[in-house]
Amino acid sequence: MITYSDLNALISRAAFRDWQSDLIYQGKRYKRLSEEDRAVIQRETAQRQQVLADTVACGPHAVREFLCGMASKSKALALLNELPALPCPLTEAEMAQTTFHVDREVSSTLDDWGITPMLAGESSFWALCHARWIGEGMFPDGVARVFAGGDKTASDPEAMTRTFLRRVCGLPVERGNISVITDCVLSAAWWRFRLAKEVSETLANEGEALGVAEAHRVLQGSVTWETFTLNMIRRLTSLNSPRARAVVVLALHEHARSDRGRSVPRESITGCMQKVAQLGDRFSFALVDWTLLAETALGALNNQVKEPAP
Repeated sequence: MITYSDLNALISRAAFRDWQSDLIYQGKRYKRLSEEDRAVIQRETAQRQQVLADTVACGPHAVREFLCGMASKSKALALLNELPALPCPLTEAEMAQTTFHVDREVSSTLDDWGITPMLAGESSFWALCHARWIGEGMFPDGVARVFAGGDKTASDPEAMTRTFLRRVCGLPVERGNISVITDCVLSAAWWRFRLAKEVSETLANEGEALGVAEAHRVLQGSVTWETFTLNMIRRLTSLNSPRARAVVVLALHEHARSDRGRSVPRESITGCMQKVAQLGDRFSFALVDWTLLAETALGALNNQVKEPAP
């Protein structure tokens, strides 16, 4: 097992972001440079992207070496056996939309190993985990199909590189720290199952009945998960209260049950979360009456969804 300090000693967050920045072309970073200098940087970046494309084509062991090259390769390789294993191989279809079963099994394995939220919030941790998992052949459908976009990005090294980084470890240099929670499939699996358990336990304390599987089903859709996470981390931080998170998930569950399971638009989810967040502007959510919380969340959601499009 490794600690957060071990990880930071191997590769700091700044060093990891430099590693990612070298692999993608960020035009906004170079807008003040001359056209000639920008062209040089683009060529150099394209060369590194081609190295990654060739590495993916060479197979799992080559990808493991590549990912360990983000830090001291020998030290990174030596750490791999201290990282958590995966409970079972995962197919392309399972990785495209992980199920409750997959999220539960992955989470159980990582929890037994001793993962912490601090480690799980670091892209470098997931990059190293994937170095182990890919190297051990845990994705039988192939790295290109599971992580690099397959045929969709085969002729576009820039798109292939961005897809690979998002799925393996998140892309914080472009998409912020939230990327590791929303874009990295197995990281999202751990965080989502963790939140589903918290929501179920919180609701039980309020006299509500919503199982972990039901809470997980609410959070499973990519739009819901990304919207929920983005608002909690960046926009509506007061919703980090367990009661606030739980009441939004309950409202989404009840709305889906009454609306034949239809998906809720991103804007409607955000509107519901905003209404709930307003209740915590003046008082701690621990002091807000549960009935008021529940009525506010469900009422806001129903009004948002029923409002006609402009």
